[in-house]
Amino acid sequence: MTPERFRTVISTVLIVGVAASATLIGAGFLLALAIGWQGTILGPAPANAAATTDFSNLPDRLVSLEPLAVAQLGLLVLLATPVARVAASVVGFALEGDRLYAAITLAVLLILLTSIFVVR
Repeated sequence: MTPERFRTVISTVLIVGVAASATLIGAGFLLALAIGWQGTILGPAPANAAATTDFSNLPDRLVSLEPLAVAQLGLLVLLATPVARVAASVVGFALEGDRLYAAITLAVLLILLTSIFVVR
């Protein structure tokens, strides 16, 4: 992989991640303007409205098209974008045959994933 190709792949990952995030957050906002943050497109509003910081049952809430859930998915995509960039860097360095940078970047990726998934 050439350095130019490497930069192109990394910038594409970042552009797609930010664009997808902005699209989802914008869609959630537009849905909220239409039906309110606690409403749903596919039925009545739930009895227990989720707090803005509550990401539990996100898949179920996305199926019912809750505006808050759509916006929260956009935030999760935004948070996942730098992690995807580091993962793409690991692959890029490995394809270039640069073992040192691949190992360092893999260590950074493992630290990122551990900090995300290890809950105290």
